[in-house]
Amino acid sequence: MGHGNQKVEATEQQQQVVDFGEVRTKRLEEKRRKTERIFFKHLLNVYSVIGNGVIQPVEICDISEEGCSFQIPFNTTNPWPTTTDNVPLRLYFSQDTYLEVFVTIQNSRPAIENNARYVRYGCSVHQTTASYAAYQQFVKFLKLYAEQSHKDLGDATVFYL
Repeated sequence: MGHGNQKVEATEQQQQVVDFGEVRTKRLEEKRRKTERIFFKHLLNVYSVIGNGVIQPVEICDISEEGCSFQIPFNTTNPWPTTTDNVPLRLYFSQDTYLEVFVTIQNSRPAIENNARYVRYGCSVHQTTASYAAYQQFVKFLKLYAEQSHKDLGDATVFYL
C-alpha cells in the first residue's frame, strides 16, 4: 500500500517542477512583442499604395522573416485591398525614406481593438525582391534588440562638463 502513495507523491513533485527555459522563452517572446508594438506605433509608419499615388495607412501587428500581419479599419464603402497578391507595404523609417516590400495576403479576419472594428490580414513576404535582404535584417534586429534592450528607469543622471 505504501508503494502507491510514493507514485502519487512523485507525480505531484514532477508537476511542481518549473521549466525555467520555457519561462524564459515566454518572457522573451512577451518582451519581443512589446518592443515590436513600440516600433510599430511610435517609430515606424507603414503605408500601402492603393492606386494613383494614394497611400493607405496600415497598422503592423506582427512581423517575421517570412511574413507579417497588419490591420486596417473596417470600411464597407471603400474596401481595400482589392487584390491579394503583390500588395506593396512601405515601412517609413523617416518622413521621406522607406523600405518597400511586397506581400501576398494569405488570410483575413475581423478584429476589434479599442472599441473599433478592423480587418486583420496575415501575409507572406515576397523573398525574391531586392529589398527583402534589408527587411530580413530589420526583423533580426528587432528580435535581438528586444532581447538586449533595457528599460530606462531614470536612475542615471546627466553630467555636463
